[in-house]
Amino acid sequence: MTTDSYYRMASQLGSREAMPLTQFRQISQCLVRKDHPCGKFLGASKSCFIACPSSEDIEPILALIGEKLSKIGIEPVIAIKERAYGQDIFCIKICGKIIESQFCIVILDDTIKRLDKNTEIGIPNPNVYYEYGLMTALGKHIIPLQKSEQQLAFNIQTHDTIKYMPKNISAELDRALKDANTMTKEGMEEDRYARNTERLVRRSLEIAGYVNRERDYDWFLYGDLRDTLFSGYSNPEKKHFLFISIANSSDQLSDCLTDIQVIIKRLETRHNSLAYQITSLEADIEKREKELLENEGDTEGKTRRVDNILIKNRLNESVVRAKEKRNEALGKYEPLHNSKFGIVLLPQVTGFKAKVMEKYNSMDRIVLNLPLYVGDTSGIQIDDLSIPFERPKL
Repeated sequence: MTTDSYYRMASQLGSREAMPLTQFRQISQCLVRKDHPCGKFLGASKSCFIACPSSEDIEPILALIGEKLSKIGIEPVIAIKERAYGQDIFCIKICGKIIESQFCIVILDDTIKRLDKNTEIGIPNPNVYYEYGLMTALGKHIIPLQKSEQQLAFNIQTHDTIKYMPKNISAELDRALKDANTMTKEGMEEDRYARNTERLVRRSLEIAGYVNRERDYDWFLYGDLRDTLFSGYSNPEKKHFLFISIANSSDQLSDCLTDIQVIIKRLETRHNSLAYQITSLEADIEKREKELLENEGDTEGKTRRVDNILIKNRLNESVVRAKEKRNEALGKYEPLHNSKFGIVLLPQVTGFKAKVMEKYNSMDRIVLNLPLYVGDTSGIQIDDLSIPFERPKL
């Protein structure tokens, strides 16, 4: 695989499917491996991930970066020096560390290869470019570095990159690290508030009787929600599903409304399939029970009676199996039919509530006319159930 294809592939991971819970700042699904859970939080640690080629020439700059990061209280994480014995190297050493880092540094120095005694060529490191792509897709604050005499790959030549040399590297790093630390600290405070609110919402829903199905990979609606901004909950007592999201910007609200349209289409397909399945099973049960009645009335001869007993047992077994399947389908159909949407507005967007309801009420709904409930950081009202989002006061 070429360096350019590495970079393009990694850059494409910024899709909503790769980051279904951006508003919670949590990555629920692996960006690369299909159906592989992640669960890591963006910016969860005071660390800086450093992507660099494996070369002795790079050691002096790594030592300098490590020293400067330590002075501002940031832990340097260098992938080529990390160890993850017996674990998934990509997940533990690279992707997970990038996700959790406060900001990142990427050293784009070429590896020098000598063709003959008079000729050398610089080869970009594909692993470093791949990691650069992941950082970009995850929206990380990145400090790119490259030796002044080398050339960037064509597709990142527009990216602001520190072209360093011995005389300027220390000052350039001081300036870049100060900016990165200041800018990401502000973002981390916002993220921490969003994470705390998200956690409070989850706990409050659980106290109110809801079961979080977000990590229940066997749940029949898991695939219908995984690439959206909504988390799924079931309420066994109320017999309905709740699809809820948290929004802190007008863009996220627009994305929520778009996702609602997609989810409704998917749910209507599920709803129709379950309705057909239930109807077919009930018709089959009725037919089998009718055959049972006819069989019980036919008792001529000893051999005939033995055959009738065998037939009756088989019919009884088929009726029992059909009823089990029907009840299983009904157990999905009823809460699906009674599903509800919820959006919790953070303070930045509480003024959009009326507009959100107006847009939602204008949506086309062919089969399922599911209600939308909009709450804020104080709580949300779902039908007659009031769910406060508040911590106990000490």
